[in-house]
Amino acid sequence: MAASIVEGLNWEYIQSLYGGKSSNASYTPVPPSTFMEHSWMYLLDSLGEFGVFVFAYLLMAVLYAVGGIIFYYVDYFRLIPSFKIQNDRYATPGDYWRCIRWLIISYLLIILPLGIISFPVTRFLGLDHALPLPPVWLGTVQMLMFLFLEDFFHYWMHRFFHTPWFYKHIHKEHHYYAAPFGFSASYAHPVEVVFLGMATFAPALLIRPHYFVFYWWFIVRQLDAVITHSGYDLPSPFDIVPYFGGTPFHDFHHKAFNCNYGSRLTWVDKLFGTYRDPPTEKKEVTEIKPASMEEEMKIKNAKKSK
Repeated sequence: MAASIVEGLNWEYIQSLYGGKSSNASYTPVPPSTFMEHSWMYLLDSLGEFGVFVFAYLLMAVLYAVGGIIFYYVDYFRLIPSFKIQNDRYATPGDYWRCIRWLIISYLLIILPLGIISFPVTRFLGLDHALPLPPVWLGTVQMLMFLFLEDFFHYWMHRFFHTPWFYKHIHKEHHYYAAPFGFSASYAHPVEVVFLGMATFAPALLIRPHYFVFYWWFIVRQLDAVITHSGYDLPSPFDIVPYFGGTPFHDFHHKAFNCNYGSRLTWVDKLFGTYRDPPTEKKEVTEIKPASMEEEMKIKNAKKSK
């Protein structure tokens, strides 16, 4: 029986799941007419369907790293202290090393395999690579729908992770940093990475957009996560979106723990009575502390031992 299963999993079958390079005609019921459509066709012809997925994943990971590096230097050189929310806490080298070391493992061993497993599911559900690409208005509307639906799913999963057992054994890892910073957006226990990843996938799988919109959703979602965890209250293009709470909303969750469970929007928290206004006043800074309580204790103990 095992031999028959292995025999069935031949290369042609795997290609049928992951979409090898199809003929150009299968993607072009209408010819490409814009720069974006020509670029999309070039990627499909060069890489194949699964290759485009890998390209989008790598682009997401690189942009996440670039965003994290930008905020690292903003922190390091104290470039915009007036925008810093918790202006008495900055990540230390120890904070960064712990976070980045885990992110490398997470992206390679959890997030990438999740994407590989989910790719055949998206094909089964009927997501499409073919031209024409969706118009800008449709892509924009779908992205806004993803934002609101993802926030709903995230709220309930996040709130579940704040129940005593799950917080102690799983979600506490993400709260290691009382003052989040850009790189810490995806810092979490493997179980949480899987479940909150499902919350991000769910809206797209329900709406079933074109793959072009699908991939941009994940890229924009990860970049927004970096900004939301940056620790800086900066202007955002999402400020025009109703109920957008942004960085102050989520930063306050890391500080207070028992409120503001949504990703970035406030509507679900307001609906279920878990919303709290983030404080607007700045502390008078007498001492700069690390982003994590544990790192703070290490520094205090080191000073005592001298």
